[in-house]
Amino acid sequence: MAQVKGTVNHVELLGWLGADPELRFLNSGTAVCRFSIATKRYAGQDEAGRREFETDWASVEAWEKLAELCSSYLHKGSRVRITGALRTDSWTDKATNQPRSRTYVRAETVIFLDSRPGMPSEALAAAEDAEAPVTAEEVPF
Repeated sequence: MAQVKGTVNHVELLGWLGADPELRFLNSGTAVCRFSIATKRYAGQDEAGRREFETDWASVEAWEKLAELCSSYLHKGSRVRITGALRTDSWTDKATNQPRSRTYVRAETVIFLDSRPGMPSEALAAAEDAEAPVTAEEVPF
């Protein structure tokens, strides 16, 4: 990821999909896949001294070939590692004329950490190799 004069926008998440991914195509034919992932973080201790955790949800968006791969091989409950950048879209709601916004992670890489029936063995082998993130260009199909 390129740094721009003293700034860094890099997100890395490891979690589970909360629902099946949603794939759509823009008028230009570009694929966009949206999904949300759950991550857990340490939230202190209960009265008995046991660790407590809270769940955070992050919206993720993948584009082009990566979007199609995510749509094909991810499903609710899939474990993934996402790297990307934080993005915020802003617009005015046409019905209410109120400002709206949404913040999400624009995925650059998605590593599939478990398999789904029908996933090619080449993709499985690449997805299981956490040392070498798989990008859309590196998957051989």
